[in-house]
Amino acid sequence: MDEFMIDAAVRLGKTQAEFERGYYVMDLLDVLDADKRVKAGELLSDLNTATMAQTTNVDAYRKYAESLQQTAGFSAPDKPQFDRKGFEQLRDMMRAGMR
Repeated sequence: MDEFMIDAAVRLGKTQAEFERGYYVMDLLDVLDADKRVKAGELLSDLNTATMAQTTNVDAYRKYAESLQQTAGFSAPDKPQFDRKGFEQLRDMMRAGMR
């Protein structure tokens, strides 16, 4: 493997065998360009997050973080609901145990 191919395998996180069997040379440049674009986007996102954390108010940063979580597919946990019936049952069991 020449130096270009080794560098490409390292950038894609593949072993030499995986790389040689799984990629055609004509597709390689497109794959590497796509990898470079994705990594640049991730770096820009990280930079934006770091900048916002230092320069914006807390509420604006929280809204930004929540929008990123939504985009990533993470849902906010549901707020717990008060279970009146369960509370009454627990209170009755505690009363019964105290007698």
